[in-house]
Amino acid sequence: MAQAEIGQGRGRPLGSITAETSRSSHNMAPTINIELSISPLTHCFSRRSAPTISLKLTLLTDSLSSLDTITLYTEGTPLHPRHALASAGFTITDLTTQQPVKLIKWYNAQRMANPRKRVRGCFEEPFFVTLRAGEAEELTEVFGRPNFRPHPWSVVKLGHEVDEAGNPLTARRSVCVTGVDGMEPGHEYEVGINTDGLKKVMWAPAAKDDILLEKGSTGPGTNLADYPWIKDQPLEFRVGTTILKVLEEEEKED
Repeated sequence: MAQAEIGQGRGRPLGSITAETSRSSHNMAPTINIELSISPLTHCFSRRSAPTISLKLTLLTDSLSSLDTITLYTEGTPLHPRHALASAGFTITDLTTQQPVKLIKWYNAQRMANPRKRVRGCFEEPFFVTLRAGEAEELTEVFGRPNFRPHPWSVVKLGHEVDEAGNPLTARRSVCVTGVDGMEPGHEYEVGINTDGLKKVMWAPAAKDDILLEKGSTGPGTNLADYPWIKDQPLEFRVGTTILKVLEEEEKED
């Protein structure tokens, strides 16, 4: 299988993984290319905001599948970037120390207890992502805690929120890394996708509009599980990594 370099940074070549540990030769499920990128490619903690991470999904036309349109359900998977940031859906390796970084892993038990719907306007609607052959679908998210300024590891390891002057507050916070929040200046990091989490991605050979029911629909058949998702043909993903450098000081423009 051919490999290609990802778009931004010096990430490793795209590799091929499947959503199952084994795959039948008769499996005609489609292949999805995931190009991972971060913009800008450097971060300095003097900046008030984190960079943006993007996942560019493309349904490949050179796979064994003849499908030209599919829909993925991304809740609870690395293909929903906000969830991925809060549940170790991304992987981060410190290239300076050659060690994996411990990431935050948060669970919403209350959400897990609620039934999922497939109705227009429902909470779940944004998790339906339709891919069409040859057309890239880009999913983006701020690569850090939402609505919080990123801080270096020297601050994060204290386990408290800080005020604008950097003084610790009584409010506790996680001591795990969340995007750039918790990284160390002067280090370089490789960012990838937790491929185990891709096994949870459900798919169907239809567009999102053909799966969702009319707004306000209730009763039998409206739950997510009531739709005939493909279960015996796991998706194949080609994924890569990208590089982020954390600066000691802001770079000066020439």
